[in-house]
Amino acid sequence: MSETSFSTALDTLKEHLVGYDDGVEQFKLALLTGQHMLLVGRPGRGKSYPARLFVGAVQNAKVFRTQITAYTMPDHLVGAPIPHTYLEEGRQVYNTDNGILSCDIAMLEEFTDGPVALARSLNTILYERMFEVKDQEPMPANLHHAILTANQAPRGEEWKAVWSRIAFRYTPSEVTTPWGRFQTGQVYLHTHGHAPHLPLVDIEQVRELSNRREMMEVPPGVLLVESWISGEFHRRCQEDAHLGRSGLFSSDLRRENLFLDVIRAGALLEGRSRAEYSHVRKYLPYALPLGDDEDGLSAHNILNRVLEEVLPARIHRDELALYDSLGDLAQQILDYQHHHGKHPGDFRLRLPGTPTIFAARRELLGHLGKVRGVAGVEGLVNILRQAIVRLGGDED
Repeated sequence: MSETSFSTALDTLKEHLVGYDDGVEQFKLALLTGQHMLLVGRPGRGKSYPARLFVGAVQNAKVFRTQITAYTMPDHLVGAPIPHTYLEEGRQVYNTDNGILSCDIAMLEEFTDGPVALARSLNTILYERMFEVKDQEPMPANLHHAILTANQAPRGEEWKAVWSRIAFRYTPSEVTTPWGRFQTGQVYLHTHGHAPHLPLVDIEQVRELSNRREMMEVPPGVLLVESWISGEFHRRCQEDAHLGRSGLFSSDLRRENLFLDVIRAGALLEGRSRAEYSHVRKYLPYALPLGDDEDGLSAHNILNRVLEEVLPARIHRDELALYDSLGDLAQQILDYQHHHGKHPGDFRLRLPGTPTIFAARRELLGHLGKVRGVAGVEGLVNILRQAIVRLGGDED
């Protein structure tokens, strides 16, 4: 299956779920990145049915399903300890054959009904793909993707470690308007109230595409722009009166990596051989909560303003060529950092429409100060200037 046919096959779900177009796009990205997705909202919003469709859309996947309660323990998910091993040898060894470790896809309903201690104990399984106990060697989890549902996203400091690891979050909109009811009626008439013909894709195809996503090239210019957007977005979230207190969008390596993975997955969905600037603008919003999520709406407003500064909707190709030039220089600086003493000593600055500039490290600062032409270029230049200053030392 090609990446475009993969996307087209999963688009079938949009014909059966009203208001779930963005949710289906998040589901595609979650499969390609191997990340997990939370469907959250008040009862009646439509979470369990879409979650079952998502799980059922993948053929030949070994599925683990359970509903979390206040009495759920890790043993219920991983597998029970083997009694005779514990009684005869005093070692707690788990039988994990039919638990969450051995499945391809997990569906955990009412995820937040369990204690926070349970959710935190699952972090190493869900995100590090590893189960660790004192009497066994660490056991890898085969888990590729999990769908979680919850009636609400709980607040509190103790939950931050859990929410920081949930890559995709979708809050379905409540159908209250006449237009929404019209759409719902049309879907019912079109489908006769039946679920789509499932499955739509195969788990081996999902894993193969996910591996291809990992190999997707991100050009230095695109990476430089994404780095500035990510840094500026998280800085402004921390300065926001509400989001700064919630801590939901604090910068960490997991979220930085998620941004890059989403961009690469988006490029793959379009059948491209490498990520481009357009993928940054188009797919980064999917890495934030979507739907009727108040925190997500605030974060999207901030991200949209940041994107408009460096990647406005009508940015010219020549302006992107300037970003390519700065990305090329960023790569040279990085190579110099990694191989100090083996670099010829001259950096090349190839600005569009001008002769190539060859300059030693300290001269670069002056040349970068003359770079003009794009509203967002100042932020990128500042990144390079700081990197050059950190190189320090004498010229070769």
